[in-house]
Amino acid sequence: MLFTDKVSIVGGVLAPAIFFARGEAMDAAYQGYLAWAILTVVGGGIALRLVTAPYFIWRDDQKEISRLRDEIADTSRKRRQFFEETFLQDRADLARQLTHYAMVNAPMDAFSNFDADAHLNEITPKAVIQLGDPNFRVYWETFCLAFRNLVRGAKFTKDNVDRLPGEQMRLLRDRFEYDFNAMKAGSTAMIFILTENHDHNKIYVDLLEKLNTKYSRVQFDDLSANLWTLSEPQSLPNADEKKPL
Repeated sequence: MLFTDKVSIVGGVLAPAIFFARGEAMDAAYQGYLAWAILTVVGGGIALRLVTAPYFIWRDDQKEISRLRDEIADTSRKRRQFFEETFLQDRADLARQLTHYAMVNAPMDAFSNFDADAHLNEITPKAVIQLGDPNFRVYWETFCLAFRNLVRGAKFTKDNVDRLPGEQMRLLRDRFEYDFNAMKAGSTAMIFILTENHDHNKIYVDLLEKLNTKYSRVQFDDLSANLWTLSEPQSLPNADEKKPL
């Protein structure tokens, strides 16, 4: 109820009550003044409402808009917080899983029983969201290729150990060492980038350069044809034709 409504109600009741309390009759003049006063107040109030109505409507709209904005912003904050927390948890989980590959120390024969696809499928869902980072993508591809290669090489060696000539066995072991350490380099670099260690690229490049130099003789274009076969391995390519992992 607005102030003008209250004044008109109080004035219309209070004035006759005062005359009644004094034991006097309220003559026509007073009734006219009272009526005009009430009309003036009410009329002024109505006019004031008409003049100020747009402002009050605007003010109420602004309050409602502000309330809705706060509600939307709060929902957006909660949603963003949820995704950030989930994203950070996935990063931590992935870094923890990759630690097993970065720290593993097992002989060649142990990897012959591994299922490479099962291992990679377990960590791929949490790695996919990180692949937008070009550095992470390189580390991931190195890790996956090296892991598949060392598992395949270990299985081939175990299945054919009695039929492999000595030189090929040495090449297979060197290639396993190369892939084994390349897997560690890729997983270590990914752990570094996931934990915001800015030396990830330097570590990766240094490790790969050392491996490419040390094991240059087992960097074949086609491992299946040149190494994972029982036929006589083809002659090694020239140094400038060798390609790193």
